[in-house]
Amino acid sequence: MNKPTCYLVLATPRSGSTLLGQGLQASGLAGEPKEFFGHKMAFWMERWRTPTLPAYAARLSQARATSNGVFGAKLLYRQLLHLENLARQDHELADLPLPEVLNGLFPNLHWVWVTREDKVRQAISWFKARQTGVWGQDQGQSAPKLGRAWRLGDEPLEPGELAFDYDGIAALKRQAEAEDAAIGQFFAENGIEPFRVVYEEFSPRYEETVVALLRWIGVMPTPDLTLPNPRTVKLADDRTDEWVARFRELHAASATG
Repeated sequence: MNKPTCYLVLATPRSGSTLLGQGLQASGLAGEPKEFFGHKMAFWMERWRTPTLPAYAARLSQARATSNGVFGAKLLYRQLLHLENLARQDHELADLPLPEVLNGLFPNLHWVWVTREDKVRQAISWFKARQTGVWGQDQGQSAPKLGRAWRLGDEPLEPGELAFDYDGIAALKRQAEAEDAAIGQFFAENGIEPFRVVYEEFSPRYEETVVALLRWIGVMPTPDLTLPNPRTVKLADDRTDEWVARFRELHAASATG
């Protein structure tokens, strides 16, 4: 049996973490790093009859690892906080620092940090996804992947119904900046040196970045490894460019008073 190796991808929404996860999964060497600690976690804990965090983590890393023993998962920052809250409710984990908890749950743990430098574009992408409920679309799919719309209980907006909202976008920009800063603080305070992926550098170097990350976690891909093109369709369009220009103009105007 191969020695278990685990990695966690820590990110903020709309930073490119899904694209990275698809590349890692497509390699066939790195598990399937998805949001296993998101809103579906309670469903799987009940279905697998794993009522505690250690039991769930053990079952998850067994069920979602590739044959070489590699398991990966994606964590948004708020999901990291949720994991910490769950650990505090377990009497065996309650007094342990979070990195120590996670090192115990996931053997040979490596950390990956996905960031996006252009926080305006990130915020606009986030704003549009929350308004429409459209969080992604795969190549060849006739229908997009739908998630929760912004206002719980409301029907998602159609793309044509989207309206520019400076304050709404600015709020998400501040949130992305604050969560990114908190992630950086988490790593710094705990002496963790993650493999850092910057979306603007990663996007044009998709396969090169995935291969480098595989090697960093100790997986040696074969020289002939070739990844298929990313499944996800880029959702940015002319409207996005228009909104970016409009936001920057209004932001500059507000800064000068």
